[in-house]
Amino acid sequence: MTGQTTQTAALIERYRALLETDGTPLPLPVTGSSMLPFLSPGRDSVLLARPNRRLRRGDMALYRREGGGYVLHRIVACQRDGGFAMAGDAQQLVERGIRRDQIVAVVCAAVRKGRCQGPGCFWWEFFARVWPRVLPLHGGLCRAYGVLSRFRRGQK
Repeated sequence: MTGQTTQTAALIERYRALLETDGTPLPLPVTGSSMLPFLSPGRDSVLLARPNRRLRRGDMALYRREGGGYVLHRIVACQRDGGFAMAGDAQQLVERGIRRDQIVAVVCAAVRKGRCQGPGCFWWEFFARVWPRVLPLHGGLCRAYGVLSRFRRGQK
């Protein structure tokens, strides 16, 4: 385990305990690129909360893999056995069989490009409702987003 991974795991374990006792949403910086284009590493952060309702497709959840690593991905399907299928917004590969007891927290809001976004905001709703339905297109759409982003930066 790398130093950053060890620190992240320790932080998440502290968060897990706080969420169970206090319930106040806790901030977590985004470190990986799997949630692009919605969340960017080094720029954005999320607010984690204890799930207070039944989880559904489109929710972002922080979960612990069987190997011990923590991942923030979106629920792309609820399985008949009560488990979940998860994928990052930038990914087409789906991780199936995530059990409810593996889910540590859900994202209740995000600070994206310096603005707080949550349920009801256009981009939040787009990525929660539309994005999971176009999973096979994620690769091409993410590439197009990257090209447009570079083009816009070059125009400024």
